[in-house]
Amino acid sequence: MLSLARKMLYMYATILSLSSLRLSSAFSAQPTFVLDSFQSIFGMKKQVDESEEKRRNLCQVLLDTCRAGTKDRELIEGLISELELLNPTPSSATSTLLQKEWLLEWTTEKEINFFSDFGISGDITQTISGNVLGNIIDFKNGGGLSVVGELRPDEALPLRTNFQFKSASIDFGFAKFEIPPVGEGWFDTVYLDEGIRIDTNSRNDILICTPKQA
Repeated sequence: MLSLARKMLYMYATILSLSSLRLSSAFSAQPTFVLDSFQSIFGMKKQVDESEEKRRNLCQVLLDTCRAGTKDRELIEGLISELELLNPTPSSATSTLLQKEWLLEWTTEKEINFFSDFGISGDITQTISGNVLGNIIDFKNGGGLSVVGELRPDEALPLRTNFQFKSASIDFGFAKFEIPPVGEGWFDTVYLDEGIRIDTNSRNDILICTPKQA
């Protein structure tokens, strides 16, 4: 009887030893898998962080360049080309981020630059509210030029918004006159985030805007 008990204990110990060996082998393979997974996740996060930092830096460089008063369109277009690749709003024409009052920072539009180059204008703003577009050029000595239009996002092109001007007026401070609205076309919002908007349009012009602060 004692001999039988010893044999059973020996078999039991052998089974435990083999089970422990299998578990040890299984768990020894896990750290490599877990490590690879963590490295992959953190590698992706690092790439996202680097892309975000590049995007923010480019936006700041662009705004600083615009505010320095550059007339170098090629320089501005180079910065815009880089930002287009990092655009966080691929369907900008229908984004709620577009719906606000915008302050013009820089443009190639000659009609607008006439007022700013000769020191006539103060703030130049564009307000997008629903399907209504409102452009206002404030005059430093009072009054201003106002144009109102209708907007329609393009169904086929997610960056494009079609517009048609419906009314316009000019206010000299002492008298206000309605003038015929002229213009229709489209603009592509090629870059849009919470702090900057970049448009190119059907007249081959560029507009760069930031949200108007209250």
